[in-house]
Amino acid sequence: MNIPGLEKLMQDFYEISNMDIAVVDLRNRILARRYPGNRFCSHIHKCADCLKKCEESDDIHYEEAKEKRDTVMYTCPFGIFEAITPIMEKDDVVAFLFLGMAIEDDAEHEAFAYNRALEVTDSGDVENLDKVFREIPRYSRKRLEAFASLLPILAQYIENNNLVSDTTETLGMMIKRYIKNNLTEKITLSDIAWHLHCSTVTLTEHFKKEFGLTIMEYVMQKRMQMAVRLLENSDTSIREIAEACGFSDIGYFSKSFKKFHGISPSEWRKRLDK
Repeated sequence: MNIPGLEKLMQDFYEISNMDIAVVDLRNRILARRYPGNRFCSHIHKCADCLKKCEESDDIHYEEAKEKRDTVMYTCPFGIFEAITPIMEKDDVVAFLFLGMAIEDDAEHEAFAYNRALEVTDSGDVENLDKVFREIPRYSRKRLEAFASLLPILAQYIENNNLVSDTTETLGMMIKRYIKNNLTEKITLSDIAWHLHCSTVTLTEHFKKEFGLTIMEYVMQKRMQMAVRLLENSDTSIREIAEACGFSDIGYFSKSFKKFHGISPSEWRKRLDK
């Protein structure tokens, strides 16, 4: 499994299309993904029934793409254009390319998508819906189909360069990889769930069972280890270290550090000077 190679390919396609592009294995786990940070789907999936409808739609079209051995284009239950292409290894489908998060650029499709979302949005959350809806890329049907037509070429490239094969990487290991790659940024369970295409409940249950601690406990552990390395091996200010470790509030960083290590960051550094 060449994860860096997959992620580079996904990033290149995202730069061209500004659309959600992902490689998904047969267990519906995301191996690599690049997307524009749009939160429309996250907004919709606050409704459990809506999430179920979207997952059922995806499952149907994954099976269709697998059976046809060809690209399948469709509109999700909430009006988003999506396309799926199978990735082969010898004669077997081993993964899929998934393309999504755009709306056809015409009044009819925009109205359908917005009104479907509005139906499942709480009255106090309409302002957020308006915000995330505006973020969705709009393209003509012709251009969306052109993007989708590139998926078989990407799939062939992935196959020829052996970037994907059946993987034994567990969900917990995939969560750890995501955390490692995003440790300097804000990390939430919702972000990880979105990236790995599964629920927060599934994330937390698998991770705790596999490693014996919660995801956020692990995040804090890795950030505190990083903070110690920076304190011991650089002259970086404590404020800059806090920011480098994903903390926007130096007070919270210092409090967390003392709780974890028993002394404050400044005391840790002073101890080194003795």
